[in-house]
Amino acid sequence: MIGVLRRIRTTIKLFTLGIGVAAGIGAATVATSLLSAQPAGAEERYAAFVIDAANGHVLFSRYADDRRYPASLTKIMTIYLMLEDVEAGRIRFDTPLKVSQNAANQAPSKIGVRPGETITVDQAIRALVTKSANDVAVVVAENLGGSVAAFALRMTRTAHAMGMRKSNFRNPHGLPDSGQYTTARDMATLAIQTQRRFPQYYSYFQTRSFTWKGRTYGNHNKLLGRVKGVDGMKTGYIRASGFNLVSSMRRDGRHIIGVVMGGRTGSSRDAHMRDILEKNIRIASKGGAIMFANAPLPRTRPDQASLPVSATAMQAVPAPRMLVPSTTVPGTLVTAGMAGKPMPLDSNAMVALIEQPIQEQPATEVDQGDTSSDVPELATVSMATAGGWVIQIGAFNDRQLALDTLQRAKSTAPTALASAKAFTETIEKNGETLWRARFAGFDRLSAEGACSQLKQRSFGCFPARN
Repeated sequence: MIGVLRRIRTTIKLFTLGIGVAAGIGAATVATSLLSAQPAGAEERYAAFVIDAANGHVLFSRYADDRRYPASLTKIMTIYLMLEDVEAGRIRFDTPLKVSQNAANQAPSKIGVRPGETITVDQAIRALVTKSANDVAVVVAENLGGSVAAFALRMTRTAHAMGMRKSNFRNPHGLPDSGQYTTARDMATLAIQTQRRFPQYYSYFQTRSFTWKGRTYGNHNKLLGRVKGVDGMKTGYIRASGFNLVSSMRRDGRHIIGVVMGGRTGSSRDAHMRDILEKNIRIASKGGAIMFANAPLPRTRPDQASLPVSATAMQAVPAPRMLVPSTTVPGTLVTAGMAGKPMPLDSNAMVALIEQPIQEQPATEVDQGDTSSDVPELATVSMATAGGWVIQIGAFNDRQLALDTLQRAKSTAPTALASAKAFTETIEKNGETLWRARFAGFDRLSAEGACSQLKQRSFGCFPARN
């Protein structure tokens, strides 16, 4: 009993570090609320791990070798195998993947692909990174492996070959399956191996939004672009796992990989990840970090489908540049590229040490969407109060993405938007809430002129009379 209480207290300390003080909440109140919100055994879902990507030294570890459910972290491996097939010449980024009835029937999160239609490899990767689309994951598995079972077997074999010795895959998306498990250490191994093997394609994991059939989906990763140095990778959630996250951080010549599993909420998971990244980036080694080739990936504009990608376009460009929000393509980041070769990993640091049975939990929660509610909200106003003419630069299923797009548009065309008022307006479409990103305060000529400037910078835009 004493051992269990110690584990609970450790978990509480890790997840509430810095949060209770900032909010002015007493330690006893925080502990009580955390325990009451978690089901019995919830502390057994928690695990965290931070590794120096330059040399494989472990910087932070909590239950890192205990089995956990990966949830949508699974999709990192699904993408890894797609990139492996691209590299081998078996598929291209413009290769169409056919949708089956089985794929279309998958539980949310999904983009709603329909039987008989196709989605390109490029579009599929973006859908997996942003929306974490389970239907698309099955499309990939069936097209690349022939069946979900065959693809899952390949996933497991690949995992074991790269040192993920305590991982087993039964599906390509991470929906509940008692036979699908991993560890925090194994997830760090996968993240590093993905970056080492495919540096020229890593910026896929920096994708901020994806548009499919006119609907734009924002990335569930709330740290991307908001925490200095964080440049990917993937979120995950099912009830059995709690909230999971794999993050990559590069700062001041240092590079670390962090994994947090079993978060009670998306916000507490993100806060814990920020804490362990900030503390450990300072002690990571300088120099020799994994470098990403500066390869331009195919870009999807909000109103266009992905275009075919030539082999030449995917080659690395030697000139380095910093990772910054794109000012031309809403919802994207510019690739952070630097020349250099990855340092070899310390293989001993990547070997799992402890075997224990996985804690069985009912697989009743299947939605893998991971949205945070702790972001500032722009006052939502009615267009009726805006006056004159307005311009719209997009409609998004993610409020923060709409706000970010408004900010980038403002900085891109400061003259045309100098006196314009940015606002969001919600609408319901097919049972889903969308946020329109709009500017008010124009007459007809100035609205058309502002849209003309924004379109020249690859923003979607149209004027409308109020």
